[in-house]
Amino acid sequence: MKRLVHRFQQHSNFFEYSIRSIFTYKTRTIAITGSLAIAIMVLGSTIFLSDGLLKEAQLSVEYAPDITVQNMQAGRVVPMSYTYAEYFSRFLDVKRIVPRVWGYVFLEDSIYTLMGIDPSATPTIEEMGLTVASGRFFLPNEKNVAIIGSHVADNLNIQLNDEVRIAEVHAFYSFTVIGIFDSDISLFTSDLILVDMETSRDFLNVPPETVTDLCIYLDDEAKIPSTASVISEVYPDLRVITRESMKDAVASTYGIRSGYVSVLWYVLLISVILVAWNQASSASREAQREVGILKALGFSTSNILEIRFLETLILGFISASIGVFLAIFYDLYLGAPIIRNFMLGWSAIYPDFPVPIYIGFGSLLTLYAAAIVPLLVGTLIPAWKSAITEPDLVMRGS
Repeated sequence: MKRLVHRFQQHSNFFEYSIRSIFTYKTRTIAITGSLAIAIMVLGSTIFLSDGLLKEAQLSVEYAPDITVQNMQAGRVVPMSYTYAEYFSRFLDVKRIVPRVWGYVFLEDSIYTLMGIDPSATPTIEEMGLTVASGRFFLPNEKNVAIIGSHVADNLNIQLNDEVRIAEVHAFYSFTVIGIFDSDISLFTSDLILVDMETSRDFLNVPPETVTDLCIYLDDEAKIPSTASVISEVYPDLRVITRESMKDAVASTYGIRSGYVSVLWYVLLISVILVAWNQASSASREAQREVGILKALGFSTSNILEIRFLETLILGFISASIGVFLAIFYDLYLGAPIIRNFMLGWSAIYPDFPVPIYIGFGSLLTLYAAAIVPLLVGTLIPAWKSAITEPDLVMRGS
């Protein structure tokens, strides 16, 4: 028992000594902490933003139709005849087929999605992952009205019952805003403008009896792969997208883009290791004398390494904590400039919206490990070389 108590007191003294050493060698502490915090901030902001966008994208896919069918020409989506819907409903076991006509509009230096829907055929607004915050939804056969996302309303300074005028090459169009919707998915509320089907056809110059795509809903989700396979075999010129394939696509997209940023982070991390190695190797004369005095007082090599190990753990923890705080501030309060645009791809003309971030336990564990483990490599090896030197040689500077 006495031995355990002595051991505990020894470890407690080592911890206090490590804390004092951190404040004693301020230059080394600032150099290591500053460089490592910046590296963790870059990695952390990328991970938080990538996970947030991925989570939102995956959530949006949950509200997507079971199967989406589009007509492709030269790699681009082109209008398709609505007669395809007759075949699908006649020969396939489908619950509902929802036509859509959509495209992009340019308003105040940003691109928004204009989507025409049929209120009598479309799922309820709740099934689409939306809630009407103010106003109301469409009525059947209602024209020249629009329902917009809350962030669209904020960005364009639009109120309920305002008239929105949109210029197109062949005409001017105006819509009366009858509703503003909210959603847990920022990607929906930031760029989506819902109008009736005929108005969207006129505005986007889509021929009558054609649609941009067909959304197919089934009673049994287990039949999605087989149904999609039948459509692809009968109409090989059509693009058939299932909900699962959409999940894979968004995961791949954001994963690849975050990977590119991580490559830059590796360069920063190597720089941090070199800084830590340099600071630990070129320790001051005072630090070298400290090692000699400790060994002369009876401290073993393992004791000195334990002290340096505690110093490294404390420095790594502090640096990672600062880096995580800066990453959250950068993403949440500054809007993640540069990284945000890169992650969203063509987002240089994408409307502003609150950047979604997700901070998971696994991400935090990764960041703290990324801070502490390389720091141990960069500091303990030089510390071991110093600790195994004879005390008289160290104190004489030989």
